[in-house]
Amino acid sequence: MLTRGDHLIVAVSGGPDSVALLRALILLSSEYQLHLTTAHLNHGLRGTEAEEEENFVRRISHTLGITCICKTVDIRMLQIGKGRSLEEIGREERYRFLNETAEACGARKIATGHHRGDQAETVLINLIRGSGIAGLKGIAPVRDDRIIRPLLDVSRGEILEFLNREGFAYRVDSSNTDPIYLRNRIRNGLIPDLEASYNPRIVTGLCHMAEIVRREDDYLQNVVRQILHGWGIIPGADEIHLPTRAFLEFHEAIQGRIIKCLIEAAIPSGKAIGFRHIEAVLTLSRTPSHKRISLDLPCQICVEREEDTLRIGRRGPRQTRRDKRKDTMLPADYSYPINIPGSVYIPEIDRHIHIELIDNPGLLAMKSAPRVAFLDNARIFPPLILRNTRPGDRIEPLGMAETKKMKSYFIDRKIPRECRGRIPLLVDSRSIIWIADELISNRVKVTEQTKHVLRAEMV
Repeated sequence: MLTRGDHLIVAVSGGPDSVALLRALILLSSEYQLHLTTAHLNHGLRGTEAEEEENFVRRISHTLGITCICKTVDIRMLQIGKGRSLEEIGREERYRFLNETAEACGARKIATGHHRGDQAETVLINLIRGSGIAGLKGIAPVRDDRIIRPLLDVSRGEILEFLNREGFAYRVDSSNTDPIYLRNRIRNGLIPDLEASYNPRIVTGLCHMAEIVRREDDYLQNVVRQILHGWGIIPGADEIHLPTRAFLEFHEAIQGRIIKCLIEAAIPSGKAIGFRHIEAVLTLSRTPSHKRISLDLPCQICVEREEDTLRIGRRGPRQTRRDKRKDTMLPADYSYPINIPGSVYIPEIDRHIHIELIDNPGLLAMKSAPRVAFLDNARIFPPLILRNTRPGDRIEPLGMAETKKMKSYFIDRKIPRECRGRIPLLVDSRSIIWIADELISNRVKVTEQTKHVLRAEMV
């Protein structure tokens, strides 16, 4: 979760969990040379009590010599017309605030005070809602390499004991007992009932289950990434061409995950694709037909089946199916300079490329991140450019002593012609050194003698 020298945004509500988190990170700050900034969001729901909590967080931060950033939002006003619960809106605004604060401060990580009880509650909430495996894995210890939950395996009792021993005060949120909120009903009613009548260790059991599910879900997600990678498909591309015969050879569990991955990558953030949508696409893919058949999904997503191809793409509000079928133009050329460290957004494919300079992480660490490129910085010749393929492009693939035409590489990898122009290439002044999410050039491979490594990742 932590790297020496990290700048962390610590989400502090004033409650025992977040105060214990802050204290724990302070105790670790010397060993890890941490730079801490506290962040507090006032949801505007509890009037004077909320203002007192904000002032408490400001005071404790000032006493500890830590910068504190606060913001007030009107959650009830934001809820109007959205048809969503206060809990959902509040969570969305909270993470938006934390991410914006991290960007403004240049912080690499965001720490939140979620603990074992929160994990058990989240699993039960998702179970009640009929969630799939993604919901049953609960809260991730680390999310997007940015949000960390150091207390996730710690109980509320251990947190209170720790605060008492350290002599730290905290605030108690009165809304935590309000039965209007589902989480409160589960925390204060369902879990105590389950403990008393069914399993006194239900919280531990749910957390163990979430960990098992998380591991298996991570493995299956990696399987899906490898399958799509083999087909040359980039989730989030304007139009996906799925080879139906090869797709239908996989187990239906993998089929569902592939469709879920591709559709979720095509829709705006925060919009959900449900069970019935995925089942509808699976039914379409299994329906034998020599004619073109199609399916409309939310967010202007259109899925078409024609012979051995399943197309998934977005359609503009005025675009008809016939217009969509005619829209077969290859993507335009793009080219973006990049600095080190740097981050480049490529609007043509709606993806970001992050590049940073690090010390040699070692072979084990590099193997544990298969989608990340690690390049020997001493073998790179600036300037660096991110662009798509051009006629005559060549690369010296890792493990080979001679160059290969990119066209031949795409053909060997069975990457469709219409997808090739969407794949970013990192190019220095001599040649291509990285095909994003594919491979690196043999010229820049990391060895035991490498001191500084260029770390590149597409997200």
